[in-house]
Amino acid sequence: MREIFARPKVVFSACLNFEPVRYNGQMVKDEFCEKLSKCVEVVKVCPEVGAGLGVPRPAIKIFFQNSEKRVIQVNTGQDVTDSIKKFSESFLDRIEGIDGFVLKKKSPSCAISDAVAYKTSRGEKTVLKTIGIFTELATEKFPNSAFTDEGRLKNYWIREHFLTRIFSSADLKSRSFNKPELVQFHESYKYLLMAHSPSLLRQLGKLVSNLKVAPMKEIVSLYSELFNKAFSVKPTLGKHYNVLQHLYSHLKEKLGEKERENMSRLLEEFSRGKISLKTIREIFRVYALNFEDNYLLNQKYLNPYPRELESEK
Repeated sequence: MREIFARPKVVFSACLNFEPVRYNGQMVKDEFCEKLSKCVEVVKVCPEVGAGLGVPRPAIKIFFQNSEKRVIQVNTGQDVTDSIKKFSESFLDRIEGIDGFVLKKKSPSCAISDAVAYKTSRGEKTVLKTIGIFTELATEKFPNSAFTDEGRLKNYWIREHFLTRIFSSADLKSRSFNKPELVQFHESYKYLLMAHSPSLLRQLGKLVSNLKVAPMKEIVSLYSELFNKAFSVKPTLGKHYNVLQHLYSHLKEKLGEKERENMSRLLEEFSRGKISLKTIREIFRVYALNFEDNYLLNQKYLNPYPRELESEK
């Protein structure tokens, strides 16, 4: 039976599959963003259209004026910084409970880090790559949310981290905990947390093991803060390998000799990047089902987000 996931609330640049609002009147077709949008609650935004710049419109670019970031329209020379900022601040003030942002790469308004910035308004001498005007305000307003763009999502490990963050965040926010429920929730996330931050896993474990030290509301608030902080840490291949060794130790006594030899080989190949995380997870899911091992079946590490978003690379 497929697991039911809480739906993360995700802000998308409107030009990513939704509306033809780019400066040239077009939109960007992205297969994964379209797939992801069907699994989340979508909030669309185009800061440039929201600022009244219209479609189509003259392209905009970033330049620095006395160390201050400004945005101008290329053809008209009009400074549109304040209008984009005004809309962005208004939009960000109206939304809440955001788990993540999927924004347009290289956009002067929405780029995560790769918008081109110039020394002068004439577009001479590229200074650096920088964050977009809207995104800069969004990261200040939502410091605990996950940010990415359609380009980064083509990288397997960046995509894996982003999906894990937004679905874990949504799951946490969907709960109303009493003490037993918090203990059970933490137990189900044990190995997924271990893959991100073993040190924060230990802190969370200590908190859950002594629920009498403070009122439940305070404990849940602190737990949520540490939980989200843990998932902001990027997992590594080595951390995943460590978690898989723990899962293997749990199963080892139930396996035959040849199965143990095969599993050891597969884990070694995973550690060298020869086998995907999806494949290893599926093997453990099959064993958990065959052995009716509820402990493993309940581990979010094996099902951190919907299967339709899984990929080999």
